[in-house]
Amino acid sequence: MTSQANASTTVGFIGLGTMGRPMAHNLLKAGFPLVFSARRDDVAAEMTAAGATRADTPADVTAAASHVVTIVTADAQVREVALGPAGIIESAAAGKYLIDMSTVSPETSRALGAALAPHGMAVIDAPVSGGPWGAESATLTIMCGGDAADFAACRPVLDALGKNIHHLGPLGAGQTVKLVNQLLGAGIMALIGEGMTLARAAGVDLDKLISVVETSSGGSTLFSARARKFVYEGHYQPGFMTRLLQKDLTLALDIARGLGVPTPLASAAWQQYAEAINAGYADEDFASVAKICARAAGLEE
Repeated sequence: MTSQANASTTVGFIGLGTMGRPMAHNLLKAGFPLVFSARRDDVAAEMTAAGATRADTPADVTAAASHVVTIVTADAQVREVALGPAGIIESAAAGKYLIDMSTVSPETSRALGAALAPHGMAVIDAPVSGGPWGAESATLTIMCGGDAADFAACRPVLDALGKNIHHLGPLGAGQTVKLVNQLLGAGIMALIGEGMTLARAAGVDLDKLISVVETSSGGSTLFSARARKFVYEGHYQPGFMTRLLQKDLTLALDIARGLGVPTPLASAAWQQYAEAINAGYADEDFASVAKICARAAGLEE
């Protein structure tokens, strides 16, 4: 859809954090009129300077917009924003859409849909992968669940935010796929930490190790993104914080328990992230799990 066509669709935005702020800017760049609510005045000043309009509450945002994007930290926050006092539900109406891009449990996504449906407002769950870099460049992978017609109605908004956009099934399917992805990423990162610790203990040149693995069967996009830049260089500025990765892994394990699916490897990885949090790495990048491996081997990180 062209920028001119987007000008007829007002988008609401709630959750102007590390991911949300660049996403909101990309919606403005794509030509969407944007209404937002924000608690911090500095964030509000940034967004109004970019051309967005500030509203007092999520209900006010929803009253002004046809499509409302939410991207907040966890289940409790999205329930509060959507269903709490002065929440989205107070202005929900036919022809409006909630695009929840938070990572939460599938049950929460379905609960939002059930609560808003009697008011005529449709919901799709649309969690993302790609980190702050993907948010800034509008190249996020977006995993969507919901009715196919609702997904189609939200597609122009999603197109302004990502490049790999998938409709995966009914409401909650996007969250399930995102949590499986997080489970895999958590386990892979823990193994990267163990492998690089083993190489260090054996006296291997880690720079050369990384070059080999990147072009071998042990390589992955996660290895390429974090082995050198984070673990080898010892910089853990968060692209995605350890505590948030553990939160997502907890949700994935909850789904597995509910379905009777054994997850011994992911459960072991969860323990490593718990130890990283206890060691003070909660707000560092989740690659910090590698430091736990090194410490356990008697190597200073």
